[in-house]
Amino acid sequence: MDVLDAWLGEYNGLGRPAIPLGSKGEAGGAQLRLKYNPTPDTIAILHLVAVMRDGRPAIEVKSFAGPVAEASVEAGLWASAQLGRRP
Repeated sequence: MDVLDAWLGEYNGLGRPAIPLGSKGEAGGAQLRLKYNPTPDTIAILHLVAVMRDGRPAIEVKSFAGPVAEASVEAGLWASAQLGRRP
């Protein structure tokens, strides 16, 4: 996460995008979310989850967009299912 946070800080600082990028993750690195808010009440999330599929490491990727609460919950439920966790 430190490298990603540094990259995002540099991107947002140098590029000065109209909509800055943000990130979230979890200790241990199983999940990573790149996110931005096109408007105060909407969000776009690119969610990446590290998993094992057929005994091999894989990264599952899915995008979510819409109202903040709904898209965030949908992304979280999807990630939990990918990791074999109960919602």
